[in-house]
Amino acid sequence: MASHRVLLITAVAMALAVGALLPATAFPNNHLVGDMSFWNLGVNYDDWARANNPIPAGDTLEFMYTAGDHTVVQVDENGYNNCDVNNNIGFWDSGDDILQLGEPGNYFFICGTGNHCSQGMKLAVVAT
Repeated sequence: MASHRVLLITAVAMALAVGALLPATAFPNNHLVGDMSFWNLGVNYDDWARANNPIPAGDTLEFMYTAGDHTVVQVDENGYNNCDVNNNIGFWDSGDDILQLGEPGNYFFICGTGNHCSQGMKLAVVAT
């Protein structure tokens, strides 16, 4: 019985030692778009992007807003430049949308409500 206990303690110690040698796994971070101004009119998202870019691939963007007042539309660069929601990549309207930047690259988001995009409700981020 004592030999089984020694064997179990040895196995646990070895497992802990191996675990300590493995590199730490990075957990994705969540980035609140617009910080405490959230996803709203009157926020300078160019400044927010400059302060937060680049964002590591795998991290998430959280768009918080009053549902019904705004939307989040993922578009390509042309859609971003022209505030065009046609041929969008994704559409969200829950009021608390968490979107993962899965791969490195450029990501473009606009508000699809009325003329909000042309009023500055658009965000371009780079995932690395």
